[in-house]
This record gives sequence, structure tokens and C-alpha cells, in this order.
Amino acid sequence: MIHFALPVLHGAGGFPTGPLHSDWRPEPTVVLGIVVLIAAYVAWTGPLNRRRPDAASRPVTPGQRTAFLAGTLACFLALAPPLDDWADHYLLTAHMFQHLVLMFVVAPLWLIGTPAWALEPLARNPISARIGYLLTRPVVAFVLANLILTVWHLPAPYDAALRHEPLHAFEHLAFLAAALLAWWPVLGPLPAWPRLSQPLRCLYLFLQTIPGGIIGAFVTLAAPGVYGFYDNVPRLWGIDLATDQQFAGLMMWVGAGLVYLLWITIIFFQWASREEAKDLPVATHPPSASGGLAAPIRTTTTNATGLADG
Repeated sequence: MIHFALPVLHGAGGFPTGPLHSDWRPEPTVVLGIVVLIAAYVAWTGPLNRRRPDAASRPVTPGQRTAFLAGTLACFLALAPPLDDWADHYLLTAHMFQHLVLMFVVAPLWLIGTPAWALEPLARNPISARIGYLLTRPVVAFVLANLILTVWHLPAPYDAALRHEPLHAFEHLAFLAAALLAWWPVLGPLPAWPRLSQPLRCLYLFLQTIPGGIIGAFVTLAAPGVYGFYDNVPRLWGIDLATDQQFAGLMMWVGAGLVYLLWITIIFFQWASREEAKDLPVATHPPSASGGLAAPIRTTTTNATGLADG
């Protein structure tokens, strides 16, 4: 039953025999799930939204649509051939890259692309409002997200997921859930479950580099074969077991850290720009014909995601 409930989060299939070690056949349930997700988003933020009398108060920007659809496309590419075939049968590096796409591309783009009003029903329900608020607090989100990340990178759960399709699908679901939690204090769109201030976002993202860095360092520096599933698989393109494991570990250790550093840089300069704007003298219009001064001209800033800062 679980296998049919979670197939969209992992492509199943036999041993790939086609060009570039892939059968180039996306799992039908993955394709169906992506199509349904895109159709639901487009309908909900488009025609169904415009038919409501309060449509003007429920805006969706082109940037939000682009972000959500780009995240969904990234989800499909992560779960489709050839990457999924390489991850499932040959390379730990491909598997690690697959997970990083889900956590560092798909999840943040989905948050950026989701308008706040789409989640407001959750905030109006007393039970879901309380649960959501608790889970999205920075300390709770940090601990839960990194606990999920750590448990699934232990050798036993990691190998078990590769050997059992339903568990593998659940693993991908867990990574997406963890990533959404981890990114919420930075990108969460719902004011009822607020984000951190910009300086605290930088600190939060810096702290996020530590757990993943420890896991990545462990994988990189451990003796070859930390994940036994890959011990006896065919080696592609001359990449031996040790090199494969080291590349995979470095992707999490260094690659993920660079992604966080990029976000820290963007957020810091946004904050610095806003603080500088506050210190600028307020411009005024020339005196009016009546001898008075017109109202001061005020400028506003928005962040790179197009979401209002609180």
C-alpha cells in the first residue's frame, strides 16, 4: 500500500541497459504526480482564484509562478532518468546530488512560489495553526530538519532505502519535509508563522552549515564502503568506490556550504542596503504654489524572492 501512496517521490524500475547506463524511461507515476502538481498549482492560482470575489486581495506574481514551476521541474529532473538510474544502481555521488537538488533547489523554490493566502486556511484552524507555528520556529525547525538528515545518512537506513522501493520513496518524502522546515525561517511565506529578521537569517543559515558539514566530512573521510549497497555495483566512467564516496561527501560538506554562503551573502547585502536607505536624507518636492512643501518621497525595497519582509 505504501508503494502506491508514495511513488511520485521515487522512480522504480529494473536495471538500466540503455545509452549512458539509463533506460531513459521516466517512472509513469513520477510523471503523473508532476503533471497533477503543476495543474493544481496553475488552476488554484489562476482560474479558480480569479473566480473568487476577493481575487484582488489574493495576488500571485509572475516571479512566484516561475519559482514554483521551476522547483517542480527540478523535482522531476531529480527523480527521472538518467540521474535516478545512476543514483539507484551505480553512483553514491549521483544519489547525493539527487538529494541535494530536492533539499536545496526544490524546497526553497516551492516556498518562494507559494503565495501566503494559499496557506492561510492552515493558520485559521486552531490545531494546524498551533502545530505549524511550533514546527516552523527556528530552533525546532533546525533540530527536526537536521535530525531527519542525520538519521537517513546513517549507513543502515541509507542502504535499506536503496534496497526497498517503498522505503526509498519515504526517504525522499522525509528529505523534502526536512528541507521545507529548514528553509521556512528564511523563506516562509505565511506571516502567521513568521520568518527571522535578516541578520538572524544569516546566523541561522551559517549554523545550518554545521550538521551537513559533519555528515559530509564523515562520508568523505570514512573508509570506502560506508554505504554497502554500492560496494559491488558496476563502476561507471572509471570512478572507483573510494572516489565516488569522496565526491559524494564533498558535495554535502563543501557544496551545500557554498549554497548557504550564497544565500547569506544575498540576504546580508539586502539588509545592508535597507539600513543604508534608512540613513539617507528624505527627499522632498519643491515648494508648491501655495508656499507649502509637498509630502516627502519615500522609497521601499523588496527582497530577491519578491516576498515582503517583516
